[in-house]
Amino acid sequence: MQKIARTSSTPGATRLINIYKIHCEFGKERKSLIFSDFPGFGYSKVSKKIYQGWQGMIDGYIRKNRFIKRLIWAYDVRRDLDEIDNNVIEWIGLTGLDFTLVITKIDKVSKNDVLMKKRLFEHNFGNERVFVFSSKDGYGRDELLNHISNTLETI
Repeated sequence: MQKIARTSSTPGATRLINIYKIHCEFGKERKSLIFSDFPGFGYSKVSKKIYQGWQGMIDGYIRKNRFIKRLIWAYDVRRDLDEIDNNVIEWIGLTGLDFTLVITKIDKVSKNDVLMKKRLFEHNFGNERVFVFSSKDGYGRDELLNHISNTLETI
């Protein structure tokens, strides 16, 4: 698999919406997908003014774009839910869009911690929307890709 995005060792390095066009094959059908990567709220150490600017930018992008069919929220398993996350959960519900939550970096904590975080999110969203994933060892990759592929069939 080809790496398509730059990553940084400094959390919160994404400051703009980055857009990626991905070509993929599902069976005999080729599709093009657009993935939009938003600034992360989690570990970002930014001022309230910058954070509010991100909120407006992301909300405007999603509400004004009729082509958006699904939100995928990548959530670092090492984080505890905070007020910002609760706002995101509420906001996702208000958008009316389908969404998937991917708990990432699961290789960095115990299996018990992963299970507890997964159950917490499943309580909020249902188990069909919550996935766990490790980019280090690929754990959860096939399940997540199958989920994305299956949701594309309904578009």
